[in-house]
Amino acid sequence: MTLDLVSRRAARRRAPTVDIDLYGREALINPQPVYRQIRDAGPLVWLPRHHVWAMGRFDDVRGALRDDATFRSGAGVAANPVANLLGRKTVLSSDDDRHSARRRVLMQSLTSRAIRPSLPILRDEARATVERLLEQDTFDGIADFASRLPVAAVADLVGVEVGPQQLLRWGAGTFDILGPMNRRSVEATPTALGLLLYTMRLRRSRVTPDGWARSVFDAADRGEISRSEARTMVIDFVAPSLDTTILAIGQLLWSLGENPEVYAQLKAEPELIPTAVVEAVRLCSPVRGFTRTVARDTEIDGVRLRAGERVVLLYAAANMDERHFDNPQTFSLQRRGSNLGWGHGMHTCVGMQLSKLEMQTLLHEVLARVETIEVSDPVPLSNNCLQGFRSFQAKFA
Repeated sequence: MTLDLVSRRAARRRAPTVDIDLYGREALINPQPVYRQIRDAGPLVWLPRHHVWAMGRFDDVRGALRDDATFRSGAGVAANPVANLLGRKTVLSSDDDRHSARRRVLMQSLTSRAIRPSLPILRDEARATVERLLEQDTFDGIADFASRLPVAAVADLVGVEVGPQQLLRWGAGTFDILGPMNRRSVEATPTALGLLLYTMRLRRSRVTPDGWARSVFDAADRGEISRSEARTMVIDFVAPSLDTTILAIGQLLWSLGENPEVYAQLKAEPELIPTAVVEAVRLCSPVRGFTRTVARDTEIDGVRLRAGERVVLLYAAANMDERHFDNPQTFSLQRRGSNLGWGHGMHTCVGMQLSKLEMQTLLHEVLARVETIEVSDPVPLSNNCLQGFRSFQAKFA
C-alpha cells in the first residue's frame, strides 16, 4: 500500500462519513432525509458506497461553484467515467476559455433579448393549455400541464427534425446516465447514446434555417468552435431545456394547489409571479447535483481534498439548508435572495432565462383564468440526476 493511499484513507477516517446510497431508490423518491443527513454530518462528507465526497450545505456548495479554479467540470460532471467521456465536448463539461467560447455560442440563442420574439407563441400555447384543461374534470399535472409548453417551444426552437416525445426520452436518459454505473445508468445508456449518435450525424441540411441548432453550425463556420463541437453542443439545447423546466413547472403547480392562500395572494399581487417562479425552482431543485473534479489539493473544514478526487455538489440539499433558509420546506412569496436551482457561477444554467419566461407565461395565463387549483396523488420521479414529480392529479376550477 502506497503512502499516498494511506494518507488518503487516514484523511477519510477523520472526515465525516455517511454510508448511504445517494442514488438508491429510497434516496431518489424520498431524498430530504438523505440530504439532511449529509448536511448535518458536516460541510464535506465521504460517501464510501460511491467513493466520492459530497457537499450539501448552501454556503459550501455555492462557494465551490464560485471556485471554478479548484472544482472543475472539464473531466465531466457525472459519477461514472462512461458518461464523462460521452459528454466531453458539451458546454457543461468544459472549463476556462473553452467553456466561455461554447457558452457564448449558446447564449446567442438563449439571452432574454434573443428569446423575446417567441413570447407571442409561448402565450398562445400557454393560453390554449389552460383553456383545454379547464374543460377537463382532472388532468396529469406533468404530462398534461407542465410538459406542454416546454415541449412545444423547445421542439420548434431547437430546429431539429425530431418529435417531441423522442426529445423527452433523450433528455431523461441523458440525465439518468450521470449517476454511478447502477441499473438506471445502464438502462439509460442506449437512449443517451441515441442522442449522441444523432448529433454526430447531424448536418446543416437537417436543421431548420432559424433554429438554435443552426446557430452552432454558423459558429463553427466562423471558426469559434469546431464542427464536432457544434454537433455535440446540440445536446446542450436538447437535454437541459426540457426536463428541468418541466419539473420546475410541475412543482409550481403542485405548490400553488397545496397552498391556496399563496395562490390567492398571487391573484391579488401578480407582480409576485417572478418570486413564485424562483421559489418553485428552489423547492424542486430539478437537478439534484453534479460532480466536480478537484484540480488541486485543498482543505475544507479541516478535511483535506486531494487533486483528482470527485465531489458531488448537491444543489437540491443546499436549497433546503435550514442554515441559510428559514423554514426551507415552505413555499413562500416573502423569500428573497437567490438559490442554486439553476446552478451558480460560470456554469449557471444557460437556459435559465427561457425557463423563467416559460414559467411566468404559464402562471400569468393560469392566474387570469383559474379560480382554484386542486392537486393530489403525487408520484415521485426516479432518476439519477433529476428530481421532482413523475405525475400527479390536478384540477382547475
